[in-house]
Amino acid sequence: MSKPRPPPESCVDRKWLNLGTPPPTSSFTVMSYNVLCQKLVKRTMFPYASKASLKWKTRRPLLLAELSYLKPDIMCLQEVYTKNWDDTYDHWFKREGYGAQMFQSVYKSHGVSVSWNKERFEVVDQLCVRMDGTEQVCGEKLETDNVALIVVLRFTEEDKDAGLVVSNTHLYWKPSACFERLQQQVLLQRAVRKMQDKYPKYACISCGDYNTTPDDA
Repeated sequence: MSKPRPPPESCVDRKWLNLGTPPPTSSFTVMSYNVLCQKLVKRTMFPYASKASLKWKTRRPLLLAELSYLKPDIMCLQEVYTKNWDDTYDHWFKREGYGAQMFQSVYKSHGVSVSWNKERFEVVDQLCVRMDGTEQVCGEKLETDNVALIVVLRFTEEDKDAGLVVSNTHLYWKPSACFERLQQQVLLQRAVRKMQDKYPKYACISCGDYNTTPDDA
């Protein structure tokens, strides 16, 4: 019998939240992770990091080692660089038995993705949401080019009538833009509700980088 794979150093040092009660045997795992678009990496933003550590040839094996160790059933990634999706992430997902979808911003070089373990889930529906449609919320249209992806998954082995509505987004980054992020969240929740109305027995999981804190208002 082969020895268990040791966790990457990034996983060892990470602080995990202990929920106390062990999950039921029919549980599943979900991960939300901003992987940092390589095109957005600038030395001025990370003065504490070495030049070598910010390069994709260094970051790539470390990211894949972490994904390989954690291997969640559902993975929601933000800031997925389109180039790296084509040359790295998409190939890795296929090799590791995941189905995956990515939705890219129009003018940005990155987007969001949702992937799922094909042994446990199958995709039955999906919806791409452009967050600049906020005039539906308050009559004012934003031009942030933020996006969201909603994927509807059905369990393959458990109750065939059971499934999940999984949403993943990356909201507007500007610290002072609390109201703009609220508009985006309302728009996204309306889209999620439409999917929930279509699949009323499915539970909802919302993931993303919300660029906010609990006291944001």
